[in-house]
Amino acid sequence: MAMKKMRSVATFVALIALSIPVSAAGTGGCESFSWPLKTEITWMGESDPIALQSGASVTELPAKAMLVTLLPHDQAALSVTPSGKSKVAPENAHAAIINFAGVPGAGAYHVSLSGPGWIDVVQNGATLDAVAHTGKADCESIRKSVRFNIGAGPFSLQLSGVPSDTIKVTIRKSD
Repeated sequence: MAMKKMRSVATFVALIALSIPVSAAGTGGCESFSWPLKTEITWMGESDPIALQSGASVTELPAKAMLVTLLPHDQAALSVTPSGKSKVAPENAHAAIINFAGVPGAGAYHVSLSGPGWIDVVQNGATLDAVAHTGKADCESIRKSVRFNIGAGPFSLQLSGVPSDTIKVTIRKSD
């Protein structure tokens, strides 16, 4: 009887021990990004995003999500080589370039994606360094958000390593 009780206790302790890493691996959902993304989460949830194809030109930053249709990576005609390594097999990777006339004022902007992918902002022929990034695998609306200091003048947004052929994107001045 004592042996059976000890096995039950050991099984119970083992189950608790196994569940700790699983719950600790939780990332906190949509409310736990490194900066507030409430506006972006709202935009991503709206039913009427602006539909854009790779290669599109946009005159001003929209105050809503953009639904970008990507191309197979080798057909996307990106202006610079992506600065990050894709986590998706090349034959399954999609990419896009969207050209913007500029931003309302130079400064920090964050680009947010609804799913996995690599973000590059290209200005004056060079890839801008990311200032900060945040991501959550357990947020249904946004997978990642990356901050860039974007200067005055035109710039391009390049998306690469995206496993699907569409993705929602937002760009907004950082608070």
